[in-house]
Amino acid sequence: MVNLHTFTVIQTFFSKFTIEWTIFENLTSSNVMPILQHANISLFININDLNRISSSSLFTDHRHVDVHFTFNLINCPQYIKVTQYIPRGNRFHPREIIGVTFVVNHWSSRSEWFTDKDPFSSDRQYYHHMWYTLPWTFDEFFHEYIPYRWITNIQVFEKPSQKMLTINQSPLHVLDAAGQILSLPIYALPHVVLLNCIETLHLSFYNRPIHISLSALRNITLVNSINCLKNYSSFPTTIRSIRILLFHDYPNYMLPNWSIVSNSLSNLLELSSVRVFMYDLPEAIDDTSCQMIAKIARLFSDFGFCFRRKFHSSNGDYINSVFNEHRKFIKQLCDYILLLSLDKQMYYSIEDDGCGLIIWF
Repeated sequence: MVNLHTFTVIQTFFSKFTIEWTIFENLTSSNVMPILQHANISLFININDLNRISSSSLFTDHRHVDVHFTFNLINCPQYIKVTQYIPRGNRFHPREIIGVTFVVNHWSSRSEWFTDKDPFSSDRQYYHHMWYTLPWTFDEFFHEYIPYRWITNIQVFEKPSQKMLTINQSPLHVLDAAGQILSLPIYALPHVVLLNCIETLHLSFYNRPIHISLSALRNITLVNSINCLKNYSSFPTTIRSIRILLFHDYPNYMLPNWSIVSNSLSNLLELSSVRVFMYDLPEAIDDTSCQMIAKIARLFSDFGFCFRRKFHSSNGDYINSVFNEHRKFIKQLCDYILLLSLDKQMYYSIEDDGCGLIIWF
């Protein structure tokens, strides 16, 4: 690592792993990284790390490393007092910091997962305290498809100095949302989101029509949110690709009405790429749906339909037999698309396990 100029380590918002600061400090020391110039750090810390962080060589030694960070601390009643120990860069690269507390619901009882209820309602919650430097540099820090933990509230407790006249533009291009009420917690984070810069939206476990006011939006991922397509007229006309992810064992799951999906997608005039991923589907898709999906595929220059396994089934023989049916479905889908596309030049690829099909026109 002696030739390393930039070092990045990111623990995402819902990470379950911890990295001891002493290990991280030794790793980034001048003996290991003598010419380090830039560091992007997102770490979970504990209260005992604070004195070591503020006096760390990463912020104080001769290398004058330009450091961007988010430091995360869980359930700390003294979080306001902690702020004084959070470094504000160094003499050569001073940084303004922002401190926020997130209220996070933690819920995992699958017996209570209902399509028409809020899957994030919970009787358990914890407090996630975070300090971050400006400008924000962690594009997918919040990006995880987790149905049993989600942010419900946010409080800003530390803001930039009023003497600060300019703040460089945030590079954030990916936005995540989930729940019955469109909960976008990072909207509330100061100096993080510029709506005309968001190019990708991940929308998870959402039922109702949604109005999306993102003028630069190009890509949407719908995670168990297929009903949103009913209100396609509220989608920006700039959308070029949609990914549909359906997790059978996650809340808000429902099989699509492929006729409605077809109508909605065909009205998004700039849309050119559609990918559908079905996770742990326990039953075969019927032939009528197969023919409808084949008609959908012809509308776009790039189309994919794939079956995936995410959870290990307790009945291995049964799920194996179901996936044999899925393989037959993929072959049949490919044949239908070929018959409907005799007037087009096309290329296709069936995955090695036979459970996925990608077609390009």
